[in-house]
Amino acid sequence: MAACALATARVRDGALITPQGRRPDLLRIPPEDFFAAAEDALPPNLLEVYDFNYVRGCALMALASIQDGRIDHMRKYLGHYFTIMAIRQWHYEANWPAELSPVEKEERRRLYWSIYTLDIYTAIVWNGAFHFQEAHSRVEYPRGTTSSQSSDTDWIIGWNFTTDLYRILEHAVTRLRTRHSKFNLFADGVPSGPINNSAILKKVDSLYSALPPSFKELKPAIGNLDTDIYGFQAANIQATLALLRMVFLSLEGDADLEKKCAVASDVLETFHHVPKAFQRAISTPLIYHIASIGNILGSVMEGPLSEASYQRVRGVLVSMASLLESLEDFLSRRAGAGRSLRDLVGAIDGYMESRRGIGQDSQVPIRLAGPEVTGIEAGGIDEFSDLFQIPDELLQDWNWSSMLLSDVQHPLV
Repeated sequence: MAACALATARVRDGALITPQGRRPDLLRIPPEDFFAAAEDALPPNLLEVYDFNYVRGCALMALASIQDGRIDHMRKYLGHYFTIMAIRQWHYEANWPAELSPVEKEERRRLYWSIYTLDIYTAIVWNGAFHFQEAHSRVEYPRGTTSSQSSDTDWIIGWNFTTDLYRILEHAVTRLRTRHSKFNLFADGVPSGPINNSAILKKVDSLYSALPPSFKELKPAIGNLDTDIYGFQAANIQATLALLRMVFLSLEGDADLEKKCAVASDVLETFHHVPKAFQRAISTPLIYHIASIGNILGSVMEGPLSEASYQRVRGVLVSMASLLESLEDFLSRRAGAGRSLRDLVGAIDGYMESRRGIGQDSQVPIRLAGPEVTGIEAGGIDEFSDLFQIPDELLQDWNWSSMLLSDVQHPLV
């Protein structure tokens, strides 16, 4: 029932990678009915759970809850999953039933690391706590069973690489939160400078370069699982690399506007190149990635801007609006987000036009103490533009909770 709840929710949102796209015939029973049936089937006392299928059911219910934007339910079932894992000590393979077949072990390994990555992801997006740390895990990576008929490379290699990225993300987020925590007893001994970040990102680049080409090519989906599974892994890798870049940008406390815009622009450009079928397959989590970009830009818009720097930010906002509009045909719950963003840009453009009309002599620009501050060079625009502040009443519309994520209040990055 839990698998059906997730599957039908994703069918409803157009996440099928098939030539037919949406399949209304698969929605005769709505996902809400499957979800309710799964809830009724789960045992009320977690201490009595020994069956692996119940653990898997909790994981699927958490995923289905994300798809529907029911974040409290997601937290509930993710918590149930980790509670059962902790009771049975199943984060240690030595505690697994001895009679498990190789296929059953493979299933457990895939579930374990899949929900590990989900836990890191949800902690980042909803500013939550990690349930398990990778250092505490004594579970091997999945090995794959058989290679695809169309490739000598098992798709699980790309899947495991994504897990590696989330393990790096876990440590990066820990550093970020430790740095800002008033309970940090070892602040002086925690390296957080750009040199350390650069070394880690260089390692990530090295690992990515070592991947087989099939995990780096964003080829269109053709409706053949044997080949499309590689395209999906490539798309998922790019989405996770984007999340990694945004977290590491947050680690750079002194990142300037140009750096923030460059990262946001590069991430959006990557998403624009992901084939639509794989955007649909990633589904709702892709919206949360975009929301993280919005929060980066929001911090920029609240500070002093020059004419040049505003044009730089504006280009990123328009790119984001275009991406959102392309997603709305299959994520109906987010309909209108792209239009709302364009309306916001239009309102700020109107303010900019009125500001230009006043004339430079009558302006009262924001000037910082000390030597003259120059603007940011961008496409030949005057780099010595005066700084100004966008009025607060315009920035009140910069509300990602209502524009994109009614279920997300304070994403981390």
